[in-house]
Amino acid sequence: MTKDHLQKLRAIANWRRIIPTLVTLSALFFGFASILSTLESMRLGVPALLARSAQYIMLALILDGLDGNLARWLKGSTDFGAELDTFVDFSAFGAAPAVLLYALLLHGPSPFWRTILPSAIVFSGALRLSKFRLKDPLRGQGGFIGLPITVNSSWIALSAFAAQVLYPDDHILVTGPVSMVFQFLIIVMISLQLSNLRYPKPSNKVKYFAPAALVVLLLWILSETYAAWIASILVLGCLAYVLTGPMIHKRSALKRAEH
Repeated sequence: MTKDHLQKLRAIANWRRIIPTLVTLSALFFGFASILSTLESMRLGVPALLARSAQYIMLALILDGLDGNLARWLKGSTDFGAELDTFVDFSAFGAAPAVLLYALLLHGPSPFWRTILPSAIVFSGALRLSKFRLKDPLRGQGGFIGLPITVNSSWIALSAFAAQVLYPDDHILVTGPVSMVFQFLIIVMISLQLSNLRYPKPSNKVKYFAPAALVVLLLWILSETYAAWIASILVLGCLAYVLTGPMIHKRSALKRAEH
C-alpha cells in the first residue's frame, strides 16, 4: 500500500471521528449558552430569558444523543470522544440546570435553599458521572446504572420553560403547591442518580431518538404557547421514565437472556 493510500485512509478515519466530535462540542456550546442566558436574565432582570436558557439545555440534550449515534453509524467512536462527552454532560446537564434553578429560586424566600438545592444538583451530577466512568465501561449501552443525569436536567428545563411561558408572573415553581412537587422530585431524581437501579438507554435506538429530537425541536419552531404545552407533556414523560425505567430495563434484560 502506497503512502498516498495510507494518507487517504487516515483522512477518512479522521473524518469519521471529527463529525461526532463537532456535534459533541456543539452540545457543550449550548450548555454554556444556557448558563450565559441565565446570567443575562439576572443581570437585566428579564425573566423571559430563562425560557431561552431552558431551550438551550434541551437542544444540548438532542446534540448529546446525536453525537453518540453518529459515532456508531460512522464507526468513529473514540476514547477521546467518550471522555469529552462526560464533560459535556456535567456542564450542560449538571451546571446549566443548577444555575437555571438558582435564578428561579431568586424569587423565593430562602437564600439558604436557593444555594443548597442547586449545589446538590452539581454534587450529584459530579458523583454520578464519576461513578459512570468507573463502573460502566459500556457507557450505558447495556443500560444506565442510576438515573441518567439528562433526566433531571430535562425535568428542570422543561418545567422552567412551561412555567415562564404560561405563568410568567406567578413563580409557580418557587412558591405554592406546584413548587413543592417540582422541587421534591428534583431531590428524588438527584438521589436516584446515585442509586444502583438500572435504566434503559432509549437514545441509542433511532425509533425512540428521532421522534424525541423532533418534538424537542418543536420547542423552537412553534409559538411559545404551543411549545409550552408540549414541554408540559414532556415533563410527564420524564416522570414516566423515572417511575417505569427500572421495570422496562429488567424486562429487556430478561428477554435478552432468553435469546
